[in-house]
Parts: sequence; structure tokens; C-alpha cells
Amino acid sequence: MHHRAMQNPNGGATPHASEPRAPLDNEAIAPRADRVRALRALMGTPDRSVAQLAVGIRRTARRHFDMHVLPIIERTWPALVRQPFYEKLRIGACDLYASAPYTALFCAPRAPVLIRAITAAGGSLPLPRRALAALGRGAIEALGRVAYADQHRSIALVSAFIVVVDHVMDHCMQDAPRERGPRLEAVIEGRAPADTPELALTRALAVAMSERLHPADRAAFDRAMQRVHEWIRAEVRAMEGEPDPLGLGHRLAGVEGTIDGLLFPVVRFAGDGARRWMYDVSLFVQIMDDWLDYELDARSNRTTPVITGHWTLAELTASWNKTLSGIEALVRESGHRSPRYASFIRESYVLMMHEVTEAMIERPDA
Repeated sequence: MHHRAMQNPNGGATPHASEPRAPLDNEAIAPRADRVRALRALMGTPDRSVAQLAVGIRRTARRHFDMHVLPIIERTWPALVRQPFYEKLRIGACDLYASAPYTALFCAPRAPVLIRAITAAGGSLPLPRRALAALGRGAIEALGRVAYADQHRSIALVSAFIVVVDHVMDHCMQDAPRERGPRLEAVIEGRAPADTPELALTRALAVAMSERLHPADRAAFDRAMQRVHEWIRAEVRAMEGEPDPLGLGHRLAGVEGTIDGLLFPVVRFAGDGARRWMYDVSLFVQIMDDWLDYELDARSNRTTPVITGHWTLAELTASWNKTLSGIEALVRESGHRSPRYASFIRESYVLMMHEVTEAMIERPDA
């Protein structure tokens, strides 16, 4: 998955001679400023009264990043903390990726007790959104300090792992694409030496993710890692310029593989309904990323579905609307019948996506 809000500020993916160069004079797509205006109009104005829930989720994610990821960075790639990519890593891991499994907990059929107490209050008491958001923040921060330590640890590690793999694949390996993918897979599995700091970090995160797993999570973790390998192979095919029969620029493996990784720490609580919704959110973010980055992708020789005309404003609109209806359905499927609570969760999601979108719009490499 290529969300350039998390990549090197010096530009997009590394060009490869075997890929066709995409034209920059595609008249079917509007200038970037117009695309940004269309995207903001599509997403509307968020309700800031729900902001405290987002604050709680991100504080919890950053706390566990500092507890579990930062020590690994200091051991394997200490120079990273002085590089621009470090802040990209924290933003991508904590503000984007980690927020998905935490949000899923608030509409999970088997949610932790503290979350169930908040969702019960949201469904039965006439609380304003601001009060409910404050309660939600308190619940998620309390969970982050006193319960489910292994789940928080896994969310932090897998969120960082996704960002690091994406960055290392694009920016830190000099091998030809057909060699870099197998080498990266071998490093992740411990079959090849992690002979650079970047690869050492990748391997160390993979090892840490596989440790301290609850037996019920082991099968989900193994499936998620298989999807990670499928994602790496799809990236190689894209780098090689191999046509995608789906017309999606080999994006689907990354969209689904990253979500399977993010979901495994909370799959016992959230279930497959959350997986389907998170797939839809990941796809929307990928379409949005490619929509914003038409010029960057064209200059870097990366043929994307936006460049080919497969993803248009109509596709972006349909994808966004599907995530909105999907989260409301997820709340209903979890047993919550209160329209007020469903609206609260929807607006919380909308606000967090607005913040992600603005970060992507304003990133320095745009």
C-alpha cells in the first residue's frame, strides 16, 4: 500500500527502467488544486464535538509506539530518529494505521468491558456527542494503561511494520525489483541476513510481532503474514510494469494485506464484519492517495489506476460513501440499535479521516 503521507519527503517511489513512463498531460484529470477542492467537498465538514475520542485513540497509539517500537528503533537503526522519515513513521503508524483497530473496538460484537460500558451509555443515555467522546477517550486511555497489554503492543508493532516495509521496499534497497522482493521476504522470515539498519529494523519488528501471541491470535497472525508476502510480490509486479488484470495497478494486495495485519490483534473482539469495513477504508485511502498524487506517480514512473483512468472522482465518491454506510452497518451488526450511537461512531470516523486527508494534502512532497 502506497500512502505517501508516510514516505520519504523527497519524492515518490523509486523509478525503475522497466516501467512505462506515464504522461503528465492527461486531460481526463483536473489540476491538483481542483482535485483537492473536490475531495474536501466530497467529505464535507466534520463535527468537532467528537474530537476527544480521536485524541484518546492517538494518545494511546503513540504511548505504545514509544513503549514497544522506539526501543527496537534505538537498537537496530538509531540514526532514524534524526531523519525526516521518523516523524512520517510515527504519524503513519499512530495516526493512520493504529486508529483502525481501535475504532473497530467501539463497534465490536465482543468488545472489552470498558468499551461495552461506554457503548451502552451511548445507546441508552441522552448524552451529547461531546460528553460521549470524552467518555470514549477515558475508556480507551484506561485500556491503554491497565488492560490488554498484548493487544496494544501488537497494534503498535504491526502498524510500524507496515510503514517500515513500504518505505524499505521503495527507498532503502538497491536490488532490481525481481530480486528485492524475495530478499525482503527472506529477511522478514530470518532466511537472509538483515545487513543494513533498515532491514535490521524490519526483521526485528517481524520477530517482535510474532512473540507473546495469545493462542487464539496465532492463526490470524500467520494468515496476516502470508498476506504481507502477497503484498510484497504484488509490489514487485508493479515495479516491473506487469499489467494488473483487475486494472488496479496491483494495489489490492496491499489494501487487503495491511488490513489483515492490523486486524489480527483485535480479531477476537471485532470479527469479520470489521475486516470488511477496514478493507473498504483502506481502499478509499489508497484511491485518495493516488488521486492526490497523480503528478508524483507519473514522474516516478508508477502507473496507477488514476493515471489509467480506472479510478475517477466517481470511484472516489462511491468508495467514501461505502465506508460511511459500512461503519453504520458495523454498529448495527454488533447489536447496537441506537441511531444516536451509530451517528456518534460515524462522525468520529469522519473526523479522523478528515485529519488523515488534510495531512496527505499538506504533506511536503505533494
